[in-house]
Amino acid sequence: MSRGEVVNGSGSLPPGQAMTVLVADDDAGSLLVAQAAVEGSGHECVVAPNGEAAWQLYQEYRPQVVVTDVEMPGMDGLALCRAIRAAKTDCYTYVVLLTSHGAREDVLAGMQAGADDYVTKPLDPFTLHTRLLAERRVTALHAELAVALDAARGSNERLAEFTGRVSHDLRNPLTSILGYVELAEMESETDVQGSDEPYIEVIGSSARRMLSMVDDLLAFASIGGSLSQSRVSLADLVRDVTADLSQGLSAAGAVVECQDLVFAADPGQMRVALQNLIHNAAAYSRPGVPPIIRVFGEPDGAGVVVRVADNGKGIAAEDRRRVVEPLIRLHREGDPAGTGLGLATCARIAAAHGGRLEISPAPGGGTMVSLRLGEAD
Repeated sequence: MSRGEVVNGSGSLPPGQAMTVLVADDDAGSLLVAQAAVEGSGHECVVAPNGEAAWQLYQEYRPQVVVTDVEMPGMDGLALCRAIRAAKTDCYTYVVLLTSHGAREDVLAGMQAGADDYVTKPLDPFTLHTRLLAERRVTALHAELAVALDAARGSNERLAEFTGRVSHDLRNPLTSILGYVELAEMESETDVQGSDEPYIEVIGSSARRMLSMVDDLLAFASIGGSLSQSRVSLADLVRDVTADLSQGLSAAGAVVECQDLVFAADPGQMRVALQNLIHNAAAYSRPGVPPIIRVFGEPDGAGVVVRVADNGKGIAAEDRRRVVEPLIRLHREGDPAGTGLGLATCARIAAAHGGRLEISPAPGGGTMVSLRLGEAD
């Protein structure tokens, strides 16, 4: 067999369970026995007649398992093992040493070099087969751990970014409050009657803004826990929400239309989602154009999709992904003040239901937000 040739295993492993195994041995007979054992176990085999060739093939194929003889001319098995452990890679390689009977010093040196296991020569195919069964489990666990670590790093980065945004957004009104308190204290020393009234008004406004943000943060943090699902009516939910928002909807001249749909969801969380989406649809209207808000839904595979469409300003394609991040606001001319948590809360509600939030243009202009909910009860 030529150097570096990959041979498909003849076993019948399920898809995704077959591994790429690199075998390095300067003894042709041992190499053939190991190759046959690997292929017979259902894995792909890459063969190398020496350590240098094995190192080159390792960098090319990044195999899950390397089976290497200890004693080879040039780069021996221990040097190959050390090179593998020093390599920068996202996946873990399980290294098995082939040693002669009684070569305990080779085993100890190999483990110190980073090897995971050893098999004595002459190689027993059954022994290697059983080792590969264990190695598949180990490499699978390493792969799962790598995915979990990546997810944890991403979560920590998002948490740090989120904390920075919260600190910034709460610092501004707090600075305003402290500044006007100091001005009021300074002017109170002059005994000027009524001079602190404007300051008190600003202080109250800033404090209410902070309280609103804290309330929104608490609501955002409470979403995504255990669900209490039941059969709910979209029309009933929208009726409750529009009653709660009646003052703002009336001031905006908004019209809310709804097509009923009965589906399984957490009523409280769905009410929060619809309240955020309907409020946004009314708040981000085009100047001089009364908001028309359509709420409807339909079955979507094993679940449902609930949509809220409006005729407002719309959201540019390049902004649709980032506006669902916590505390992200677009700051467009004429946009109302807000905490930037509404769409982020809706996205968490969709995720808690096993789905996702999507933003797209509404027919005829405006924005359509779709909540794709997972499998219904």
